[in-house]
Amino acid sequence: MKRYILILTVLFLTFCACNNHNGHKENVTVIPNDVFLKETNDGSKTTKQILDEFSESVLELVRVDTTDYFYGENVIEDDSAFRQILVGKFIDQTKIIATEINIKDSVINFYLLDNENWKLIGSEKTNIPIYRIDFEDLDGDNRSEIITSSNRNMNGNTWQEVYYCSSQSNTIHYAGSYSTEYVIKKDKKQIEETYEGSSYMNASKTLYEWKQEKLVPIRQIILAQDQSAAESGNIIFEYYENSTNDIEGLKLKFKEPYDDNKKQKELWDNFFNKQ
Repeated sequence: MKRYILILTVLFLTFCACNNHNGHKENVTVIPNDVFLKETNDGSKTTKQILDEFSESVLELVRVDTTDYFYGENVIEDDSAFRQILVGKFIDQTKIIATEINIKDSVINFYLLDNENWKLIGSEKTNIPIYRIDFEDLDGDNRSEIITSSNRNMNGNTWQEVYYCSSQSNTIHYAGSYSTEYVIKKDKKQIEETYEGSSYMNASKTLYEWKQEKLVPIRQIILAQDQSAAESGNIIFEYYENSTNDIEGLKLKFKEPYDDNKKQKELWDNFFNKQ
């Protein structure tokens, strides 16, 4: 009889503990975004400390909010900012991700909320001054890539860098870059990039293809100004191909003076249609 009473007592206490725990979760006060933005500018706190401080709010937002975006701003407009953090379900609905841009050190870090703990799953040196960060499915797998971009220059051009979340290793890594005008071909897992050039930059077209979690340039054509172009106006017609899975694998196939002959014009005009 005593043993039966003891078991009932343990079950009752367990039930009360569970109810208290759930009651606590039900009454979580979600911290507003303006407080989060203020905290990110607190130089006395590490990014990990800030993320830990907002973990409960993030989990509550996951429970009650159907949006993908929880905390932060994706555009860096404040010149005095030294850090930018975004938190949300940016990759897919299964992962809570935080991206941190350390503007002073030109580093971007990626965190995953795993069992209520923030885990660093990637860190990369950036190659461009980041103006904004976006999330878009570039390869048609229904999972978004992380895309950082520069502000537009005097000619209206921007540069983008892509970071890929690996489903195999559960890490995020640099996957490649492209610029300005582009068309995403999800069905082919390709991106077609056109750069119009300027008085001091070469015009080019580049075809990128997703290979082994990287955005690899597989073909490129360039109308290159030679070193004396400012005086002579000479243009060099260059054609490259990549037979590897390496982002840096483009190799020059041929180059010749550009005179807009029929062969050159056809290759330029039909570059993305070439099989």
